[in-house]
Parts: sequence; C-alpha cells; structure tokens
Amino acid sequence: MGAGVLYSAVEYDREPLGQGVEAMCWLTVAPYALAEAGQAVAGHGEVRFAAAVTGRANLAVLVLCRATADLYAYLSDRLGGLTGVRSVETTLTLRRVQALTYAP
Repeated sequence: MGAGVLYSAVEYDREPLGQGVEAMCWLTVAPYALAEAGQAVAGHGEVRFAAAVTGRANLAVLVLCRATADLYAYLSDRLGGLTGVRSVETTLTLRRVQALTYAP
C-alpha cells in the first residue's frame, strides 16, 4: 500500500539554461567547523548537493556555475572564506555517464 507520497526527479540539459560548468569539490574542514561549513554551503545557490563524508576530505559539495570564471569566484570567495576550510580539491565534470534515478 502506498504512503500517498509523490516523488519527482527532473533531469534537464543545463547548458541551454546558462549553467555549463559542474564541479565536485572536496573540502577539508577543521572538525570544529564542519557542521557550520556544511550548513553554509547548503544555503549557496550554486550548490546542488552537499554531504559530510569520511576520507581525506570531510565535506563533499556538487557545484553548478555558468562559466569557469564564476566557478573560480565561488571557490575563492565563498568556499575559501568559510571558517575552518583548510583546503578544497575541485574536479570538473566532463561528461555524465549516469544520471540520478529513484527506485522505491
């Protein structure tokens, strides 16, 4: 029996809408500042996904920007200005090989 909940996932071609640069950012944040940094990036308009993770980095952030100049500004001004951020490793998405899917 269903719970009466409707789930919807929308995939779209970002480039015609002026959002051509997608990047995954791996932040190393001081433990005392992790929760605060996570809440801060969750509120940024450029961020599509953010999660506290384990490993060399402890905050993973998926970012969508119009152009590389906008990504640079985001990295240097917004992420770089967060309290406790020690480093940011950024990888550009060249091509998606699988999109997000949902299966109940």
